[in-house]
Amino acid sequence: MEVRYLDSSEKKRCRSLWEEAFPEDSASFVDYYMEEKTKDNRILVLEENGRILSMLHRNPYEVYAGDRLWKCDYIVGVATAEAGRRRGYMRRLMERALADMRAEGMPFSFLMPAAKEIYLPFGFTFIFDQPEWELPAMRIQDSTLAVRQITGGASEELMESAGRWMERWLGKRYEVFTRRDAEYMRRLIKEMESENGTLEEIQKKGKTAGFLETWGLDGQEQRLLLAEPPLLREKGRARPAVMARIVSLPDFVKVIRLAEEAPAERLVFCLEITDELLAENQGVFRWTLDRTASFLERMSAAEDGKDTSGIIKIHIRDLTAWLFGYRVPGKLPAEAVFIRPIRGVFLDEVV
Repeated sequence: MEVRYLDSSEKKRCRSLWEEAFPEDSASFVDYYMEEKTKDNRILVLEENGRILSMLHRNPYEVYAGDRLWKCDYIVGVATAEAGRRRGYMRRLMERALADMRAEGMPFSFLMPAAKEIYLPFGFTFIFDQPEWELPAMRIQDSTLAVRQITGGASEELMESAGRWMERWLGKRYEVFTRRDAEYMRRLIKEMESENGTLEEIQKKGKTAGFLETWGLDGQEQRLLLAEPPLLREKGRARPAVMARIVSLPDFVKVIRLAEEAPAERLVFCLEITDELLAENQGVFRWTLDRTASFLERMSAAEDGKDTSGIIKIHIRDLTAWLFGYRVPGKLPAEAVFIRPIRGVFLDEVV
């Protein structure tokens, strides 16, 4: 058996395994995926005698994280042929993928799980709850509102304008979200159109006031809604949707800093991390934070952390949830309240 990445000419060989593992995906959507997403993704496979037994797709995204723009992989298409399941093939691929991402200095990786139990052992944890929003009836009743459909044939200028509007809207509310340039928008529209979907621009008095995406072959459903109040309102309770795990810890902590109300210009903690899969993340570190950033230094066995503000013993999974601002772990030193995690995550990509 061999674990390797497919080259560009081989990628469509994984279609039969995709169709076996994900029968709910329509043929038109799989056509879109194999034609569009495989242009720039990396597909890791486990092969035997030329047959693909298991696969994992690394789909690249540019992700804003505060004032930084990171390249992060979205893991999708994790599947094993029925005849080879429960033999540890997925684990081999996941361990290889995470090790490669770590070597590349990738701050984190994310995915949308079919079941969280599959990915918890690999250090993944939820970081984003998908909100459920709707447009109230005033959308129809308000004569100042209009709707314009944006198709895949739209101009580069219109694509860029739509993407900039979305980025501004997200940037006011979240610190982590994917970059929406013209290429992102064009690909998103192709994805919608693969299942009879549309992207609509909502205009109020001739100016952009929001965007609505719907798709579905067996009945249209809302895929995305971004709009200015009062057009937007909550429809239901947000649900856990996206999991992530920190991959390159030294790169990730650069966006974490002290809160403005911290009593000192700098705080230092002893950070003891458990990470069973990535040895580079496991161990004891001196974590120094100020109001602009933070950095890590691995501590030697002779150091005991007496010159720090406290010892934080934590699993990489709990550290990920904490630093993404999703969940605060228990048993933190008192001074840890002044550590400012990320405030706001919006990652709603499907593939």
